[in-house]
Amino acid sequence: MKKILLVAACAALFASCTTKKPYTLTGEVDPSLNGKTVYLYDFHKGSKVDSTEVAEGRFVFEGTIAGDSLRRVALERTFADVILEGGDLTVDLAARTAAGSALNEEKNRFDAQYDSIRGAFYENYRALLADASLSEAERDEKADALVEEINAALAETARPVVAANDNALGAYVFWRWTSDLETPEEFDAALADAGDYARNFGPVQKAIAKNEALKKTAEGMPFVDFTIENGNPDGTAVSLSDYVGKGKYVLVDFWASWCGPCRREIPNIREVWEKYHGEKFEVLGVAVWDEREDTRKAAEQLGIEWPEIVDAQAVPTELYGIAGIPHIILFGPDGTIVARGLRGDALKAKVAEVLAE
Repeated sequence: MKKILLVAACAALFASCTTKKPYTLTGEVDPSLNGKTVYLYDFHKGSKVDSTEVAEGRFVFEGTIAGDSLRRVALERTFADVILEGGDLTVDLAARTAAGSALNEEKNRFDAQYDSIRGAFYENYRALLADASLSEAERDEKADALVEEINAALAETARPVVAANDNALGAYVFWRWTSDLETPEEFDAALADAGDYARNFGPVQKAIAKNEALKKTAEGMPFVDFTIENGNPDGTAVSLSDYVGKGKYVLVDFWASWCGPCRREIPNIREVWEKYHGEKFEVLGVAVWDEREDTRKAAEQLGIEWPEIVDAQAVPTELYGIAGIPHIILFGPDGTIVARGLRGDALKAKVAEVLAE
């Protein structure tokens, strides 16, 4: 009998936790937007889940939901993130805030404080760059101190909210906070405060995978191979190991034709290629997140003469935890990762350094 009662109690508890509650999410916009479509996106799934039209300067989403979930309301280029839960909620797209629940009010408070800290950092950083009285070494030292200061302030703002909220709010705050962290060690330290909800949140799952990839491909680690079935310009298969680990230093540029910073980095890459390529050094381009024909046209326009792997899409970026391009990695003769994130003068200096050894 006790066992039956226990099972019944657990079933009742589970049912209460998963009971769906009705919600209404309302927003007001300029009447000139009448007839425009407003979309509702599910952050966890990374997909569009609903849409509605603006009528008389107003839009409404209605439905049912179990518990709470992070949603994004988007109208053309304007959006606001909302913690969707049962009840009557409102969203202000212009202010990017939501009201109608304690979780949304806490989210508004966090966003305001977090954005204020980040805004002050960028203001101070721009002032630092404009200070002509500083030497390059002094500027770098002050910049490092500034980054350390803001990281501490952001952590102080985010960590208590994450620790106290094993729900959509905690997941949202953790996602925002860790998006600003730069190293796997910082991410792991933050993850220690995250609850199950945050750990299983779609964007956080992707961040965890990226963090693990960064650990496996950190400086000093062996290269991780990949094969692109049609990656050669002639459509045949090619692997990173066709170039890396063959006795040369290889500078690998992960880039795309549409990426402005990637195109601006090409002269620096060309400079080291023209100066050093031969028995000890080679350059390899890997086109990611790009269309094959667009890559070909850009390579011709930019005068790229070194070998290229094309149509790689997200295969290498997921393996190497690359979130933005250009991302340039220097591999040693045996395939060991010598340096990551090289750009500009630092790129040229690093190549000169290793080839002088």
